[in-house]
Amino acid sequence: MIWVTWRQQRVQILATALLVVVAVVALVFVHADVVSLLPDRAAVSEKYGDFLQYYVFVMLVLPVLLGMFSGAPLFAREIEQGTHVFGLSQSIGRARWVVTKLAVAGGALTLSMFTLGLVAAWALAPAGFVLSGRLNETNFETQGLVVGGYALVAFVIGAVAGLFLRNTLAAMVVTLVVYVALVFTVANEVRPHYAEPVLFTGPVGGHVAIDPESWVTEYGYQDANGKELPYSYLDCARQPGDQVACMRAKGIATAYSAAHLPSQFWRFQFTELALLLVLAGGVLAAGGQAARRRLT
Repeated sequence: MIWVTWRQQRVQILATALLVVVAVVALVFVHADVVSLLPDRAAVSEKYGDFLQYYVFVMLVLPVLLGMFSGAPLFAREIEQGTHVFGLSQSIGRARWVVTKLAVAGGALTLSMFTLGLVAAWALAPAGFVLSGRLNETNFETQGLVVGGYALVAFVIGAVAGLFLRNTLAAMVVTLVVYVALVFTVANEVRPHYAEPVLFTGPVGGHVAIDPESWVTEYGYQDANGKELPYSYLDCARQPGDQVACMRAKGIATAYSAAHLPSQFWRFQFTELALLLVLAGGVLAAGGQAARRRLT
């Protein structure tokens, strides 16, 4: 059964592995070059600013594309073509057939993407300042442990959607929609709560001292007692005179920013990986129920 699954999935597995090898070689070169340019941050930003923006974009879409094109057809295509009947009529059981296909295809994809994510986290660490820190949205998902986690989630969503819908194209569409919703929800609603943010304050009109690679999740203004006060730039921009004096006249004493520090990167990575593994496990449990009802 393993050999048959390998024969069916070898093109996707080898193509993914080759893609990862090429990306790893490029990242190793970038790391060495960035280190040679430092501490001249301006030179690093000028040379690799565009590259890192393209890298972030590619790595945002790569896990879902690989997971979608390897996971959605895994069962749906066989059901569409009727070849699953032959597989299930052999001496192996239904559970073994499903688990083997998931393990071979999903395991190879996840391992490749874990490797790419870890190499990226090491290679791009010296250049993290170019994109304002590794914790910020879109940057966090493109390196580290979560790259493999998101690829796994996309894969199992596609595979299970194929079992339920019994149609490859429909499973791909569902995978894309669910994955995009998941990434946005985790980044904006869940990730900020992995740890308590550090509060930085400063006088009105002054500078709030904060590491530029920190992830600022909230900012605002407070009165002398520490109570948050609503304020919009237009509140004082429309009035003549000094803006700072106007803000003080409204009772604003300090400005604040709540931020997660760059040192929390790996803590957040492990936390999010655990969350993604739980989600993948839940989707697979649903897939087990679907396999019992839909594989006939």
